[in-house]
Formats: sequence, C-alpha cells, structure tokens
Amino acid sequence: MRTRRRKEREEIGHLGIDRSRLNVRDLFWEASVSVLSNPGRSLVTVVGTILGAAAFVASLGLGSTLNQQVSTAFDLRRATEVLVEPEDQATTESWLHDAAIGRLTRLNGVVAAGRRTSLGERPMRRMTDVRQSSAGVPVIGADPSALQVMAPRVTVGRSFGEFHERHATPVVMLSATVARQLGIHRTGVAVFVADQAHTVVGIFNDVVRRPEAMAAAIMPYSAAERLNQSGGSQPAKRDVLVETSPGAAQLIGRQAPLALRPEAPAELRAIAPPDPRTLRQEIEGSTTRTTLLISGVALLMGTISIGNAATSGVAQRTGEIGLRRAVGARRRHIFGQLVLETTVLGGLGGGVGALLGVLTISIVSVVNGWTPAVEIRSAVFACTASTIAGLLAGLVPAARAARIPPVQALQR
Repeated sequence: MRTRRRKEREEIGHLGIDRSRLNVRDLFWEASVSVLSNPGRSLVTVVGTILGAAAFVASLGLGSTLNQQVSTAFDLRRATEVLVEPEDQATTESWLHDAAIGRLTRLNGVVAAGRRTSLGERPMRRMTDVRQSSAGVPVIGADPSALQVMAPRVTVGRSFGEFHERHATPVVMLSATVARQLGIHRTGVAVFVADQAHTVVGIFNDVVRRPEAMAAAIMPYSAAERLNQSGGSQPAKRDVLVETSPGAAQLIGRQAPLALRPEAPAELRAIAPPDPRTLRQEIEGSTTRTTLLISGVALLMGTISIGNAATSGVAQRTGEIGLRRAVGARRRHIFGQLVLETTVLGGLGGGVGALLGVLTISIVSVVNGWTPAVEIRSAVFACTASTIAGLLAGLVPAARAARIPPVQALQR
C-alpha cells in the first residue's frame, strides 16, 4: 500500500501537478459555508443536541432552585422549633415553673417558649344532657407563649391571652375539624368538656407548628391543669415548646435542658429538627444524582441524533464528495471538513440549548415566585459536552465518506 502511494506521488511529481493542500483557515471557511448554505439540514442535525443541552441546563438549574426552596421552607418552619419533654413523666415539675421558663427565654436565639400539656381525648359535646352523644376530642393546654409557638391561623373569633391564663378562664379554641364535628360555626357558644362548660373563643384551620393540634381543642394551660385534676382516662403529658431563630434550633436543643433543670439536665430530652445544612446536602445529593442521570441520557440522545443526521447527510452529499475528490481533495480533507462541521454544529446546538435551559429556569421560577439558581458552570459544561459530542458523532460518518472512491461517488 505504501509503495503504491509512493509511486502515485512520484507520477504526480513527474507530471508537474502540485499536491492539493487545505490549510486551517480554508478548512474553517469550507465548513462554515457548508453549514450556513444548508440551514434545514443543519437544523435537523443539531436539534437533538439543542434538546440535550437544554435538558441538561434546565434540569440542573431547576434542581438547584428546588433545593434552595426546600431548604428555605425548612428553615422558616421546622428548623425553628424545639420540643423539650421529660425522660420520665414522674419527673418533678420544677422545670415548668416561671423561673425555669424565664431562664430558657433569655437564651440567645429563643424567640418564644411556653408550657403545654396534652390531656388526651376527652368527651366533648354541646349540650348538658348526658344522653347526647359526645365526641372524643384531644385536648391541649397551652400558655400564651406556647400558643405563639404553635401559631394557629384563626378564621373565626380570636386567641386567648394572658388574662385567661392568669385566671384559668374556661375558654377553648377549636380546630376547624372539631368545630365541624360539633356543628359549631361561630364563637360565644358553650361546649362541655368532661361535663365542664367552656366558651368557644376562636376557630382555627391551620398551625405553623405542632400539626397534632389540627384535630384538637386548645385551652389555657391553667384551665387544662384544673380540668386534669377532675380525672381522666389518660395521664397528662407536659412539655415545653420553643420557637428559635432560623439556624439556632440545634444549639437551643443542647442548651434547653440545662436552662430548665440545671441540677439534673439529663432528666429532660430536647427534640430538635436535623441541621438544615445536613438536610440540604442530602436533598441536593439525591436531586443532583437524578438530574445528572437524566441530563446524561439527554446528551447521549443528542450525540446519537447528530451522528445519525451526519450519516444521512453524507449519503445525500455523496456526489459533492466525489466531485471534491475528483478535483484533488484528499481523504483527510474530506474527513477534516465533515468532522469540523459536526463539531461546529454541536457547539452551536450546545449554546442554543444552554440559553433555552436558562430561559426555562427563569420562566418556571417567575411563575412559581422562586429565586432562580442558575450555575454558569452547567451552561459552559453543556456547550463543551455538546461540542465534544458533535466531534465524536462525526468521526464515523466522516471516515466512511473519506473512503468513498471518486468514480463511485460521481456515478451516484
């Protein structure tokens, strides 16, 4: 093979014919003219790469945006709550005294802290007639500070306050579920809890913290303690609810038992939500792995698409390739031009796809009221990966085109 090529070069040299050359500038010029002169064919070739790059950028950007929104929501709600309860309900109640609560509220990062008692289910009805059927409703006693931590959204009436707490006023707030169950739609009516009359002062349909209150009745802590003295089927469970500043829950969770019961902090247990940073890392890890998998598949499909389109394009350009070979174009010239064309198309498709991905992230974020999180690195990576995909996709079609004999190509 080498001997035959050497003889051909010697014969060309004897005939005085210069060997054809194609410098880098001419190569780029030929590739650009070929791409721009056939916009329809170029679009068909690059559409898969555009979609793949757009899916890559959009999926990573939306994943980062969702991670940010989840972490923010967690900070604003669950990450600002600490629950302190005794290891044994028989523990002395000194940790519930005003002095202990005062020490807790003075900790840096505590917004509010208050006592709560859960009496379990108590019979509740609207009439004094014991023959009327009663509903078992969970009863929660909370002082005004604990009620502030729970933050019920009152739709009818109002919340109780310090006056009701100091005088153990028999008032009650009903969740919307309990109010419907008892047929109550307004305030000022009486309900009988374990045969003791309580005035309904408010109805709420949502709480920021402690979702168990959504199916319960809430009354002042002192009134609940008095009701508990009348007896019940379930023992009362007492705890302290704490609202903290965002990010302070873990620290307050460690300090609260010592502040409430400095002589024996081990007798109390503080339940704080996981660190938001840990949660964020876990969510981001799961979301990133999923989005990377989806994006990788999209880019692979784009590579296959551009490869198939390039192969089809070579079949349509067989006559052009044969004419170029007939006028002196060498195999490497044909190979280099076709590979450069698919590389340029891959780069253009990656750039357009990255812009579409950023536009998608922006539109989705604006519609949902989110703050978009767009990483420039993902857009640059999408462009680079699409360019490399175009290069790899064009290797096989270009190699096949370079091996087509000129005479055979001209006969097609």
